[in-house]
Amino acid sequence: MKNKNKKFKEYNKQIFKEYRKTLKHMVFDETLTLYILRPIAFIFVKLLYPTNITPNQVSLMSIIMGMMSGYFFSRGDVTSYFIAGFFYFICLILDCVDGMIARLKKNGTPVGRIVDGFADYIVGISVYIGLGIGFSKGMVNIDFWPYSPLILLFFAAASHIFHAMIVDYYRVEFMSHGLGKVTSVWEEKRIFTEEMNKIKHIPGKWLDKILISVYLGYSHLQIFHLNEQQHYNRRAYYKSNKFIIFLWFWIGPTAHVFVLIISAFFYRPIIYFVFTIGLANIYMLILWIIQVKIKQRLRRNQV
Repeated sequence: MKNKNKKFKEYNKQIFKEYRKTLKHMVFDETLTLYILRPIAFIFVKLLYPTNITPNQVSLMSIIMGMMSGYFFSRGDVTSYFIAGFFYFICLILDCVDGMIARLKKNGTPVGRIVDGFADYIVGISVYIGLGIGFSKGMVNIDFWPYSPLILLFFAAASHIFHAMIVDYYRVEFMSHGLGKVTSVWEEKRIFTEEMNKIKHIPGKWLDKILISVYLGYSHLQIFHLNEQQHYNRRAYYKSNKFIIFLWFWIGPTAHVFVLIISAFFYRPIIYFVFTIGLANIYMLILWIIQVKIKQRLRRNQV
């Protein structure tokens, strides 16, 4: 019995050790991703690890699941909404699996990071288009809203995008000023430029070349970036922001998608609109005011 318990404990330690290897720094993950999606995704990682399936192929599966979700949202009926929510949840899981496999197998590539980013855009567009088509059929009832639900959908999409951008901005600031671990935009561009120079004369790499070219073009258009004139004491910045950075995650992309999935299961999109357009924006404004005060205090203390 003792030997069995010992083996069981050793096995659990080994599994936990492997699981830790699949994770990024916790500041890169939203709370829901870290504590719900990644543990579930690790089951898929263990199943796929012995196979020849690559992280990019998992990303493709994630895109397919997301597009299927968009299709079922476009049908607009109760059953289709439930199926759409299910496919979107699987999409979220697979979106974690690709990076976790890459870190465990150590076979990630710069292009793979771009593919993972593009997958999020493709899935998001597919889902919102699907929702729009479904609403246009007039099958979904939006309580207390006498106008077209497409108006609500537009504001929800705008809020979703803006919240994702502002959360990413404060995450990058924390990684830079609080932990000193962020890769700058310029360093990212250098890495991908070198990768492009490495593959530009290799035949059959046309997709990689297109993706890197688009990414390099996109990097010039980034709205948020760190102001190089801002310098903070790292320890003071970390201490002042270590709690609020995790509060920001509750209006990050994963939080929005979770609420959308829940609203799909209940066939009540009003739940998603109330959260995204109403509660999340009020929450963002409160956090922004607190964040500004924290920065002001840090600057005063450094003078």
